[in-house]
Amino acid sequence: MVAERMETRRERMGKRNEERGMKMERLRRAKESGQGVVVDLEFADLMTDGEIHSLVQQIMYCYAVNGRSASPAHLWLTGCTGEMENQLQRIPGFDKWIIEKESKSYIEALEDQKENLVYLTADAETVLDELDLKKIYIIGGLVDRNRWKGITMKKANDQGIQSARLPIGNYLKMSSSQVLTVNQVVEILLKFLETKNWKDAFFQVIPQRKRGGDQSEAEADAETEVAEDAADVVTADGGELDMGDTDEATDEEVNDGCVNKKPRTDETEDTA
Repeated sequence: MVAERMETRRERMGKRNEERGMKMERLRRAKESGQGVVVDLEFADLMTDGEIHSLVQQIMYCYAVNGRSASPAHLWLTGCTGEMENQLQRIPGFDKWIIEKESKSYIEALEDQKENLVYLTADAETVLDELDLKKIYIIGGLVDRNRWKGITMKKANDQGIQSARLPIGNYLKMSSSQVLTVNQVVEILLKFLETKNWKDAFFQVIPQRKRGGDQSEAEADAETEVAEDAADVVTADGGELDMGDTDEATDEEVNDGCVNKKPRTDETEDTA
């Protein structure tokens, strides 16, 4: 019996190591040819320490789902300084993440790509119909509790860069505002990269409580599947991170520097 358990454990660990290796290879390829996605962290001075902590949780989740994606994005964290940087550095394994980490703003870090920068904001007039691999899509990292309406649209206008909004209204009747968390926007983009279908991406990612109408059995199954995929990780050293008020984890896998549960769904400003 003991020998069988040990063999099962070895097989499980071998499978996890193989999956981790495949994930790392996908992320390395994404740095060369993946869709560029930036999380703009320059709003830290507008948030409390607790709100920064909530955003850090969302970023951890972004990294986890990106690693699981068949078509991962080339993720950037820009404007990473001060308390934001301090909290990110406390994440076990953060230094091993295959992600771009910049203390500079995206305007400075990507100055040679300015014509390709597109800020995703719910206030934009342009509707995002497709994702263009030449473009780099920016998501505002701001947990604002509705204090800072329109701030990302103003920032894009002031910097003279493009802006666009997700086509949520074309497919869903939202029961509340179209403001989504950073991790929800990232996951929607990843789902679209995989499926090329906005409706599927929205229905799989946006919680039912934010959507109008009744939830079908198929939609419920899709949400459960997404939750199981997302609730996948334990920190690299095997210890769990305190995620506060989160969904229960349904699976355990070892993924460097990630978390094992969904983050809190505090709303972020104008990311849709």
